[in-house]
Amino acid sequence: MSDTPASPEESNKEGFKEGFKEGFKEAKHEGGKEGEKGGQKKEEKPSPFKQKAAALFRNRTFQVVAGIVVVGFLVYTVIHAFTHEETDDAYTTGHIHNVASRVSGTVLEVRVEDNQVVKEGDILVLLDPADYQVQVDQARAELKKAKADHERLLPLKGDDAISQQDFDAAESAYKVAEAKLKDAENQLSYCTIKAPSDGRIGRKTVETGNRVTVGGALLAVVEDVWVVANFKETQLGKIRRGQPVDIAIDVISGKTFRGHIDSWSPGTGATFALLPPDNATGNFTKIVQRVPVKIRFEPDSIRGYEEQIVPGLSCTPTIAVGTKRERERETPAQPQP
Repeated sequence: MSDTPASPEESNKEGFKEGFKEGFKEAKHEGGKEGEKGGQKKEEKPSPFKQKAAALFRNRTFQVVAGIVVVGFLVYTVIHAFTHEETDDAYTTGHIHNVASRVSGTVLEVRVEDNQVVKEGDILVLLDPADYQVQVDQARAELKKAKADHERLLPLKGDDAISQQDFDAAESAYKVAEAKLKDAENQLSYCTIKAPSDGRIGRKTVETGNRVTVGGALLAVVEDVWVVANFKETQLGKIRRGQPVDIAIDVISGKTFRGHIDSWSPGTGATFALLPPDNATGNFTKIVQRVPVKIRFEPDSIRGYEEQIVPGLSCTPTIAVGTKRERERETPAQPQP
């Protein structure tokens, strides 16, 4: 063997090999520690809660009770599906009377507030009557003059002192003056705007001092509320007038209201659509249609909730079909218009 000293390159290679071997050993040593820790973790016992849960699921009594509960739920679901029809495509609606002015004028006084309860005939808005009072006074003066002319010519007609044409003209002027007075009095009465029905005030846009025009909406009176449920055509086979209905309204959770079937639409929703489908053209795809069904609330059921049940609320009606309760209340189906 030669005693010649190693070159720098050979020394670097030897150092690299030694460093690599030492690093590999350290990594192997650390991996062994991690494996030991992992084994220790796997050998850890489950928590007391998991042990109790596992014991409970292995308990024979629990298994029997759980099975009975599951079977009972399935039986109830099947029976309910055969004896009830329900839909979530339903909402409340009602009569909404849009109150408008029949004459133009300036608002003198507004006697109601938003959401106020009113009775039929209550005064809602007063318009300034000055201009219309002038028209009434003029019409009365014209009527008085026409009546005097007519009465003055009446005795002359019998003596043939005037022609029939002159008498007819005077009589016609008298009747026209009466009509003008009646029209002027009507115009004056229209300055007092009254409630068309019982209900609650909504969408009030009128204020004192506004200038209103003929036909301009001032406010609305909401009267009565019922449910319109859009049932599938396949659900209508067992539905009859008078059948009891349970109504769940989303905004009033935890409360079920009672009602009954009042009537249903003479056509499907598509029939009265703005652009009804024409199935005679193009390719046909059968789509299950829906028919609007009107459901009335039982008065005693909504007592105390009248202010909360308003038009436009989402609800879920459930109709009892084929149950004892339904058979006791069902009335023969009336022919639909």
